[in-house]
Amino acid sequence: MLKCNTEIMKDLKQIQERKAVILEKERLECAVSYVSDEDKILPDYNYDEVRSQIDDLNKEEIYLKGLLAKSNATTIVPEFNMTIGDCLIYLAQLTEKAGRLNSLSNRRKKTRSLQYQKQVEFTELLYDVDKAKVDYEKTQKEIVKLQMAIDRINLTNLIEV
Repeated sequence: MLKCNTEIMKDLKQIQERKAVILEKERLECAVSYVSDEDKILPDYNYDEVRSQIDDLNKEEIYLKGLLAKSNATTIVPEFNMTIGDCLIYLAQLTEKAGRLNSLSNRRKKTRSLQYQKQVEFTELLYDVDKAKVDYEKTQKEIVKLQMAIDRINLTNLIEV
């Protein structure tokens, strides 16, 4: 069966959700509290069955993550001439860069503050705030373009599952 990367990612999310439900149910049902033997109501809990279910889901998760890892390492995103994996790294770098540029672009060129002995201290930036704003906007546009390219390839790249 062929599935796109996005479908596999959704399958992985469902696996994680199923594991969480099983583990939460186990947490609630793996012990019983009671006052006397006559008051004991045993839940329908089976240790071996729960281990088996989690092991099966873990195997399926490993298989699907392996398929995605291979796809991320080999599938080229044409607009950027990089693999999906490289694009994800580049996206993280751009996001960090945008954060720095946003911080730099929101400062005032010159500020003053009153110091300990009532002396006024001036702080003047050594860069052009307007250039930082332009660079921030260009970086944001590059992030959007990159995200769209990754989304597009994740929806169109098919993997045999």
